[in-house]
Amino acid sequence: MNLTTYKILHKKYSVLPLPREVWDTPEYEAYMDAFHNNKECKIWELKQRVKKAGINYKNYCCIDMAYRLIEDIKAKRSENINYDCVITHYKKGKTFGIPIHDGGSSFIEIKYCPWCGKKLV
Repeated sequence: MNLTTYKILHKKYSVLPLPREVWDTPEYEAYMDAFHNNKECKIWELKQRVKKAGINYKNYCCIDMAYRLIEDIKAKRSENINYDCVITHYKKGKTFGIPIHDGGSSFIEIKYCPWCGKKLV
C-alpha cells in the first residue's frame, strides 16, 4: 500500500472506537498491515500521534523514541502509575530511563536509544 492510500484509510480508521465488524474487513487488515510493514506509512502515522500529543519529534533521536514518550508525558500529568510508560525523560539532567513501576519515580538509566541505537545525550 502506498502512503496516499494509507492516509485516506487513516481518516476512516483513526476515529475510535471502531465497531468490531470493521476489524474483520480486508481493507482494515491491509491498513494495519501497512502500519506494521511499510516504513513510510508507520513513520507518517507515528508523526501524527506525536504531533497530536504536543511533542516535537525533532528534539529526539528517532520518531520511535518520541512516540514512546507520549505515555511518559501522560504519567507526569497524573498521580497514578501509568503502566503503559516504557521510557521516561528527565529534561533537567537530559537523562532517559526505563521506569520502575513501584509507586515512586525510580528508573533505570539508559545511555542508548532502544529503538535506533543512538547514544543519548
